[in-house]
Amino acid sequence: MDRSWFARVRELGLRLFFGDRIGLVVFLGTLTLFVTVWRTAFLINDSYTIANGLYAVAHGDISMTVAEHGSLRSPGTNLYDGQAFSRNYGVIVLSLPFLYGFRALAAVADLRIAIIALWSLLLFGTITLAGRLLGRRRLGVFGGSIAVVALFALNVALAQPLAEVSYYLLALQALHMTVAAFTGVFAYRLLAQQCGRRLGVLTALLVVTATPLAFWASVPKRHVVTAAVALGVALSLAYSRADEHPWSFEARALGYVQIGLLAWIHAPEALVLFVAFVLVDVPTAPRNDRRALGLLGLTFLISLVPLLVTNTLISGSPFTPPRMLRSVSSGADLAIGGDSGGNGGGGGTGGTSGSGDSGGSIPLFVLFGLSLLRSALEPVGKFVDLLSGGAMSAIEQPEELYRSLIRSGHVDSVARRAEDSAATNLSLLESAPILAGVLAAIPALRSATPRSLYRDIRPADLFLLLFVLLFSLVYISALPVHAQVTVRYLFPLGPLGICLLVRLPTVRDALEAHWRTTLWSATGGILVGGQLVLVALIVLDTGRGEAFQFHALLALALAVLLALWSLVGSIPEQGDRIGATLLGLAAGSTSIFLLFVTVEYFGLGGAHALPMMRVLADLLPLH
Repeated sequence: MDRSWFARVRELGLRLFFGDRIGLVVFLGTLTLFVTVWRTAFLINDSYTIANGLYAVAHGDISMTVAEHGSLRSPGTNLYDGQAFSRNYGVIVLSLPFLYGFRALAAVADLRIAIIALWSLLLFGTITLAGRLLGRRRLGVFGGSIAVVALFALNVALAQPLAEVSYYLLALQALHMTVAAFTGVFAYRLLAQQCGRRLGVLTALLVVTATPLAFWASVPKRHVVTAAVALGVALSLAYSRADEHPWSFEARALGYVQIGLLAWIHAPEALVLFVAFVLVDVPTAPRNDRRALGLLGLTFLISLVPLLVTNTLISGSPFTPPRMLRSVSSGADLAIGGDSGGNGGGGGTGGTSGSGDSGGSIPLFVLFGLSLLRSALEPVGKFVDLLSGGAMSAIEQPEELYRSLIRSGHVDSVARRAEDSAATNLSLLESAPILAGVLAAIPALRSATPRSLYRDIRPADLFLLLFVLLFSLVYISALPVHAQVTVRYLFPLGPLGICLLVRLPTVRDALEAHWRTTLWSATGGILVGGQLVLVALIVLDTGRGEAFQFHALLALALAVLLALWSLVGSIPEQGDRIGATLLGLAAGSTSIFLLFVTVEYFGLGGAHALPMMRVLADLLPLH
């Protein structure tokens, strides 16, 4: 009885989080990759603020009083009533189990060996489960055991102490890597539901290898979280429209729950996600009766409770998140609400005391309600301003749009603000050249009829398209930004764009017919192309900025070829095979860049969690 109950719970958990065992393999393999390139050091100054926030919460205080990392004036710190507060309290609270887990590991074992052991278990689980799914169970178990034991012994032999490692940073990184791993899982499940499991697996592989996901996964920033939640919401939308799905209404409600939890982490981007979701969900829903809308509204309100409680504890207003308070560094990051108040409140309940003469004639609860309404409408107004500003920026300053999306290079105005330091930044297309394939939408639209569009474009596709548009408009006026590696503010467009890319008929047909060609060209591009890139960089004797531009030009060359193929479709006799090859090479070029940038360009002083990656970084003869 107990064993049967345990099996049912395990199966339910598998279906809820991973969909099936293939989704579990995607998760384990993706997490293994993230730990492989994991660097246990701070990359961005903003991360000091979040780590200090985690330190404060772990010690029972929501405000920051001790600068455990950096200083309390680091970017992202928000001030209210003389106190300093962090941002992204959602990830701070969710990181607590990881913090306690690392402390428990350190109490019973050497942390450097424990991390190696955890990585080895992830690798072993990936190999054995993949072998079972491919019908090679014995080979997976024995071959995986030999490979994992050998790699474990190698890493232990090369292990060195982790210099001044912060448990708070490790916890934040572990949480973000775990959430980022679900980006590939949700991409697989979404495309498997729409196009079949094979295309679902290919899409997951492209999301993980053909976007900067592996680089940003271990950085405590919201970018990977937003991408994962956006795909999770799209998946909920797809399941809610599937008549045969037993939990269609629950899936629809889960979409609102995910948005509510994202608001706890980053309210501005959750607002963008909410607008896109509502505009698609309500018109296309199978039922919008009073009972259904009431349950959805109640569910969404409950999901907002953590955010409202956190906001109230900080500012006294449930509608004033930390990002709407006064920042100590107003240019550190982009936020809907900005640095809206000299004293920080931005419309908190404390503002009711300023009513003066009217306070005697208007009931207190009315003033309180008006204050809450003003606080709630303020970010909405700012959101509308950002959309209109983004549209005007795209029209009036197309060069900046070009620099962010197509070609980065050297931007004089941005470089002057950064004191002429080297431009270590790639545009969206340079960091993910596979996105050039979206031009296949042009011949698809030309040959489509209204009936075929209605049949082929699904609500999840509409949601992704609308979110990509709104998200781009919100951020485009603040770009380009100097030395940000890739356009990190627009990072979610990469995984979402690939999911839309695979839905295009030309790309879908090429991948279905020649999926082996895509895999082999990507593998060959990484193994052979990576060596050629290394030789070229050594011969050219490049610095880091010059090396970035080398990767940029290589990516753009592949992007141009892929764009040309996308426009002509499968007109040539071998068109599908050519397209499949170009898709694989584009993915491979991004993987090569990610390998170099995580191992060498931003090795962060040999802070790699795996000793073998530290040794590899030392062996590479680059500046």
